[in-house]
Amino acid sequence: MKNNIKILYLLVITISLLASCREEDILDKSPLTEISEADVWTDPALVESFVNARYNKIGHGWAESWQSSVVDESYLTWSRGCEPYTQGYVSATDLGRMNGAWWGWDNRAWSTVWGNISNCNMFFERVEGVEFADEALKNRLVGEMTFIRALMYFDLVSRWGAMPIITDAYTLADREEFLNVERDTYKENVDFIVSECDKAAELLPGSYSGSNIGRATKVAALALKSRMLLYAASPLMNQSGVNELVGYPSPDADRWQKASDAAKACIDAALENGYALYDNYDDVKTNYTQLFLDCGNSEVLFDRQGGSSSDGLNLSYLDQSNGPNGYGQWGGNTPVAELVDDFEMADGTKFNWSNPDHSANPYANRDARLYAAVLSDGDEWMGREVETYLIADESGTIVSGGKDTRYGQDNWNASITGYNIRKFMDETYQTNSWNFPNPKNWIWFRLGEQYLNYAEALYQQGLESEAREALNVIRNRAKMPDVTDSGDELWQRIVNERRVELCFEEHRYFDVRRWMIAEDVLNRNATGVEIVLNPDGTKKYTPGILVEQRQFNAPAMYWMPIPKSETDKNPNFQQNPNY
Repeated sequence: MKNNIKILYLLVITISLLASCREEDILDKSPLTEISEADVWTDPALVESFVNARYNKIGHGWAESWQSSVVDESYLTWSRGCEPYTQGYVSATDLGRMNGAWWGWDNRAWSTVWGNISNCNMFFERVEGVEFADEALKNRLVGEMTFIRALMYFDLVSRWGAMPIITDAYTLADREEFLNVERDTYKENVDFIVSECDKAAELLPGSYSGSNIGRATKVAALALKSRMLLYAASPLMNQSGVNELVGYPSPDADRWQKASDAAKACIDAALENGYALYDNYDDVKTNYTQLFLDCGNSEVLFDRQGGSSSDGLNLSYLDQSNGPNGYGQWGGNTPVAELVDDFEMADGTKFNWSNPDHSANPYANRDARLYAAVLSDGDEWMGREVETYLIADESGTIVSGGKDTRYGQDNWNASITGYNIRKFMDETYQTNSWNFPNPKNWIWFRLGEQYLNYAEALYQQGLESEAREALNVIRNRAKMPDVTDSGDELWQRIVNERRVELCFEEHRYFDVRRWMIAEDVLNRNATGVEIVLNPDGTKKYTPGILVEQRQFNAPAMYWMPIPKSETDKNPNFQQNPNY
């Protein structure tokens, strides 16, 4: 581990807001200007503001191009950086939306994440010279920055594999040394992230109340550790013959036990500190909807807080950019039929278009999470039913369509999948007002994920009974029947439960890669459904409508290529395999 490698940085002290759902949140700081570096590192209050500003550089998933639109969850109506992934031509000179998004946010671009790491390193280098009257405050700030730096490293490692582990921040005088930095191994990166999570967990409280809600906690650190170890145990990284930059030199089944232990520790710590699965409403649709709208609720282990932010844009911008066109919204990231069809029937059986009862009324009697995640034809939304049907005359010719089709207003924003996003969306938003009355938070970690992490890691150890128990905790909350399967059938239920429970939350991209099923599921074309309203008032549903031809080039696309600009600057910065 190269702990003494030096990195260039440019310090621009702009202490800005980290908004939350609470007006009085201590993380809401007015910008401080014309403050020298020396001032910051002599004043504990300014040091705390410096830490607050690092939260603002933690990204989120609500750029116009969602990560879900580069996998089999959604299709972006206006494209914007998704094709390198959906059509298989990602390269070191064209990384598309996975290295910076479009229109408004950079979505955790390489340079932004490294910039946050650099400022974290500067904090660790300077903080010991600051005189704190309150030692507990200092320890908490160290814990927060330890967590943030670990999260930033995870954000890089999960996309690109091993990074240089850089823990010092230096000046322009160190340019030559920096431009010769080499990548550490994947194992060293995992070990570093895990050790940093352990350190943060020791320094941080289990929870906060009042104005401190939103800061990193012990539980957040354990959640990050859980996800890192789950990924590290997965087949992509944990098989024979893996390049040490993107996996372990040899497989080890014990990594699954480390993953299950980490998930269990996180669950236990969460429950001990007052966290719980969100279950405030008896109606599943309402409950699952509000889980993502009720900021700072009991299930949230760590989030990127919304409202006014240093992005210059409110995270609630997603309401304008993703709602159906008939409401004056932009129909951006639209669910594909492959996802919608994977939501089970309410009795726990598979949905099947070949079943006449299913195809006659495809959105009836389904897993209620579907109704909270996706807007389908006929759903109630903002005072009327969604109209994604086309209208046929007596001869069967399409002559017009509903308000939310290409025959409606702003037809360039019409969904061609037949579906629109509902998850995360605020029904009270006034279209084109740009007034977002209910700020949202992007959830990085929630308790529901931890039960699914636990179920997967237990299954991989052959502990099927325990895996079913963990899986059914999530299904029980959704009022879905308990899973009783075993063997491969149980594994497929675990895979599908992650697919529906965590849809659009930036898990699928990594899940299909680490399970090594991407070359199967991401080589399927994206399709939608055509709904035709007949003159007699009946509707005919035709599945399998081509939306986008898709291609996944294995094995290269299991990892992103290092940006060419980086390898050009530093020949020692080794490119990923197959690029």
